Amino acid sequence: MQYLRKQAKGTIKEYVTAHLPEQYQVCLVAPDSIIKRAFDIFETSDDNREKLQAIELFKDTHLVKLELLSNATTIDNALNYIRSKQEQQHKKKLTSDLTIDEDNNNGKDELTTTATGRQSVF
Repeated sequence: MQYLRKQAKGTIKEYVTAHLPEQYQVCLVAPDSIIKRAFDIFETSDDNREKLQAIELFKDTHLVKLELLSNATTIDNALNYIRSKQEQQHKKKLTSDLTIDEDNNNGKDELTTTATGRQSVF
């Protein structure tokens, strides 16, 4: 069960971070092409019924796009949640690595030079 949970989390993480933003972008582009085509039909058609249908499609597509854009906050929240979890795991790993280094030091102070050229005692 633990293996399956870990695998499921990995799959969900990959989907949310890689595939979902891409699919969301596709969903935003599609209404734009429908809106453009509906407007072209509205401008070029001589039939009033066709014009009414085109303008209704134009309006409905704008509403769909507005709904997609308002759902963007949900997607952003999901991505931010995943990023925060990844950062927490990274910080835990760094903390555990530091603890292991301190244990390996056996209480002896070592003089080291930092990237800025300063010396520090660990």
